[in-house]
Amino acid sequence: MRTTLLRLLPLLLLGALAACNQESGETAPPSENEGRVIARVNGESITENDLLHYAMRRTGGDPSQLDAMVMQQLSEELVNIELLAQAAREQKLDQQSPLREQIAFQRDTLMADAAMMQRLEQQPITDEEVRAEYEERKGELARSEFKARHILVEDEQTARDLIRQLDEGANFEELAKQNSIEPGADRSGGDLGWFSPSQMVPPFANAVRGMQPGERSTDPVQTQFGWHVIQVEDKREAPAPEFEQIEEQIRRSLMNQRIQDYLNELRGKAEITRPGAEQPAEDTVPRA
Repeated sequence: MRTTLLRLLPLLLLGALAACNQESGETAPPSENEGRVIARVNGESITENDLLHYAMRRTGGDPSQLDAMVMQQLSEELVNIELLAQAAREQKLDQQSPLREQIAFQRDTLMADAAMMQRLEQQPITDEEVRAEYEERKGELARSEFKARHILVEDEQTARDLIRQLDEGANFEELAKQNSIEPGADRSGGDLGWFSPSQMVPPFANAVRGMQPGERSTDPVQTQFGWHVIQVEDKREAPAPEFEQIEEQIRRSLMNQRIQDYLNELRGKAEITRPGAEQPAEDTVPRA
C-alpha cells in the first residue's frame, strides 16, 4: 500500500536549430545571445548555446560535467539533426500533415512556456510570500499519525469470520500471521508502524481517521488490495514540518497559482468558442 540516432529524432525541433524563422527560406541573423558558432551546415549555424541546451535535454545532466569526447559526439548529433531537418524542408515535409500540425503545436508550446516564464519574471514569488504562506498553512500542515495493524484477505466473508474470532477473544497479531495475504505479515503480524492517513488509500485512511487507540474495525474495509480488518494501537499529533523542509514545495505551489491566475486573466479577456458543442437553450424557464 505504502509514482543511436533514431532515439534523437523526436528532438528535431530542438532549440531553434530547425526553422521557426526559416519559412521564408532565409537564414535569420544571429543574435548577440546565440553564442559562438561551432558548426555550419549548408550555411545554417549551430552555436555553443545550441549544444549546451541539447546536452541538457539529451543527458539530463549538467553539460559542464561532460567530458570533451561526449560533447564532441553530441555536436556531431546536432549536425546530423540539422542535415535531416534540412532534407525534410527540401521535401516540404514541414508543409504536410501531420508534421505541419506537430510543428505548429510545438511552437505554441514553446511560446506558452515563454509566456509563463515572463509572467514569473515580472511577478516573481518573493521569500516573504513563501514565508507568509507557510505561516498561514502551518496549522493544517500539522497532522495526526497512527500506529496500527491490519489483516488483509481476499474476500469479505473471510474478513467477517476473522472479526468474529476477534470478538471471541482471538489475538489480532496471531490471526494476522496466520491469515493475512500481505507479504511479510507472517513475521510482522500485520504491523504497519507509524503513518499518516494521507499515505494510505482513501478507504483505509477514512476508516483509521474514525478510530481511537485500542479500537478495531467492526466491519471489513475494502480497497483495491482486498479486504482489511484494522486495529489502531496508538495515535499522536505530528507537528508541521519545519519551514526549510517544505520551502521549495510552497514556492512551487505559489508559482502554479500565479500561472493559474494569469490564465484566468487571459480567459476573462478572451472569446472562446467551441464549434459543434451543444449550446444551452435560450429560454429554459417553463412558461405559464
